Amino acid sequence: MQLTTTIAAAALVLLPAAAAAQAPPQPIPKAVVDIRAFYSGLGQDERTAADLGVTPADLPSRGLGATGGVHFYPYRKNAFALGIGGELMLARGRRTPEDPVTGAAIGPTVEQRLFSLSPQISLNFGHRDGWSYLAAGMGPLAFETFQGELPPAESPVKQATLNAGGGARWFASTHLAFCFDVRFYFTGPADTTPSHPGRNRTKLLFLSAGIAIR
Repeated sequence: MQLTTTIAAAALVLLPAAAAAQAPPQPIPKAVVDIRAFYSGLGQDERTAADLGVTPADLPSRGLGATGGVHFYPYRKNAFALGIGGELMLARGRRTPEDPVTGAAIGPTVEQRLFSLSPQISLNFGHRDGWSYLAAGMGPLAFETFQGELPPAESPVKQATLNAGGGARWFASTHLAFCFDVRFYFTGPADTTPSHPGRNRTKLLFLSAGIAIR
């Protein structure tokens, strides 16, 4: 009994000391790589539809896509880090007009594609095993819509396009994390050309999720 009491008393003395000796959360790592996928809206632009001779409802309103990025954190202090990096984004959606009664195809397939390469800067809040961020960037974005199986031979004009959003990363293991991102792309208007329909100014929302590697 005396031995048990002595051990219990020693534990009560040592537990606060052990807690105080625990290292504080480590800062955000020096670099991280993101790979995310999404199924998000592509819009149904009236001007684009009119140039193609279809209705806006004939344009694919949503598409599959993926994003990959590399981010570095040159300034890290306590629970904050300033990040710089870049992301590549690809998206694609297809729709074939159908007869509302029979369901038979009544026109060629309409496809929308996006391609974006954007340098970014971010404000990050948290620690090594989990943090949230706000990010913004601007880079070339190509947005094309066409009919048929093959895209036009002439590449679409790439416009400098602003994007902004935020997200978070949670590391469940030493190197691997779950991550998600919510981002707006503010696309500019485009003139009609012989190979590409015109486009109005619009705002596209992309919700993506995937993994991060540090």
